Amino acid sequence: MRGRGQIVVLFALMLVGMLALTGLAMDGARLYAARNRLQHALDGAALAGSNQFRVGRTLADIRQAARDFLAAQGFDVATIRVYTCDDPGPHAAELCTTPRRKLVRVEAEVTIPMTFLRVVGWESARLSGTATGEAASVDLVLIIDNSESMAYDTPMVLASTNPIVCIPTNSPDPNPACPRPQRPRFCNATDTCEPFRSVRQAAMMFAAQMYYPYDRVAVVSFDRQARLWVDLNGGTSFATVQNAIQSIRVYDPSQNASTAKCAGMDCTSGNCIPVPVFEPGAGNDPRPCPSSNLQGALRLAYSVLAEQGRRAETGALWSIVILSDAAANTTDPSTSSPDQPTRNFGLCPKYSPPPAWGEPTWYWGDPAYRPFCQDGDFEERHPSTSVRYDAEDAALDMIDVLQEAKVVVFSIGYGRGMHNLNVRPGEGRDPDVGEKFMRYLADSTDGDNRADCLQSGSNWFDPGAVWKPRGQPCSNYFYAPDASTLQQIFREIARRIFIRLNR
Repeated sequence: MRGRGQIVVLFALMLVGMLALTGLAMDGARLYAARNRLQHALDGAALAGSNQFRVGRTLADIRQAARDFLAAQGFDVATIRVYTCDDPGPHAAELCTTPRRKLVRVEAEVTIPMTFLRVVGWESARLSGTATGEAASVDLVLIIDNSESMAYDTPMVLASTNPIVCIPTNSPDPNPACPRPQRPRFCNATDTCEPFRSVRQAAMMFAAQMYYPYDRVAVVSFDRQARLWVDLNGGTSFATVQNAIQSIRVYDPSQNASTAKCAGMDCTSGNCIPVPVFEPGAGNDPRPCPSSNLQGALRLAYSVLAEQGRRAETGALWSIVILSDAAANTTDPSTSSPDQPTRNFGLCPKYSPPPAWGEPTWYWGDPAYRPFCQDGDFEERHPSTSVRYDAEDAALDMIDVLQEAKVVVFSIGYGRGMHNLNVRPGEGRDPDVGEKFMRYLADSTDGDNRADCLQSGSNWFDPGAVWKPRGQPCSNYFYAPDASTLQQIFREIARRIFIRLNR
């Protein structure tokens, strides 16, 4: 009987040992699988947290998003620690980069219940892991047209005592009306220039949607020349970007003696005096008067991105948002040109065309016809070696550079000038040459390699291509007939940028 009792005891001990070994194997395999599953869940939690880098969100929102993701994967989260550069803990060296990146580090401990090992008193095990996720940041250049046409909607009337002094009026049709080129001089002083004031307000609303300092915004304006108000390294707070936008005023040709004739008055001495107004005509050089330097604006924006933009491996999005109300009609000065006016004012080709062509880009024989310094035909593109290489061709060359660099451009065409230009009839001239340019700018840089703004055809420069109806948005192009639609358009652009960042 004693032997039997010993056998029973030994068997029981062996059974416990076998169960322990089986439990160790089975639960060990479960722990190994759970560890792999936890790591994948942590990777997802880190990305879920980093995707909360949006306006109005806080570190608490980031932490909750990470916790919710782990819970959705079936983990009982015992401890979770979430760090960003706003609260890096011991990980500042990893998380606080220059410039800032949208990095989130998640550390978690989870409880895994045992199955077989419970028979030996091992109820559960804790697993821990860590992951760092990153959402794409935005390096964005905001380009605002501040040419003198941005004051043309300002209601002003000529003062009765002085024929070149304009004063504000509430009349929608003042008589005698203040000449449009003179309006910037007088509305800038009171910051009442329209539509520019409304454009600037909508631009500030858009800039407020970025998540500073992780997103960075540079500000560029353009008239005859492009000007950088704040670069990417400086545009890391909304206050800085807001101040830059607020500082921009409408271009005033009367402030420079060489362009004063374009406004019909010279204010360089402080007191405005009348001067002979520029009249288009054979032999008259129009180069001082055009003021939509799209080539210069795009060149400056690209330079900022190329010099200061975060590299592609960080996942940063290089983007440009540009608003313009006119066709490209001037360029940066061509310093290497043998022609002095070209060195001063940029491209405006004058050449000897076949009979009946007039003087393309200079004068059509009727001063009502425009534009100056480009041929008015979007589909007719010329190489830089051609005598017909004009302001629009130079701007198109900059689009090629942006496309190669994978810069995503959102463009806004503003006002009637987008498709109601009074160009010379015939010869393929386009009343909507300004809108075609802005559409092509957005369409060719949206990354999908499709001609979304064409109704038929795939080549934008094919004279047989049929464009979508005028004023219709397409790809990343938007049309704003007036200031009332701008805020809605800027909100849609911000939404599209956010969608791109989270693809």
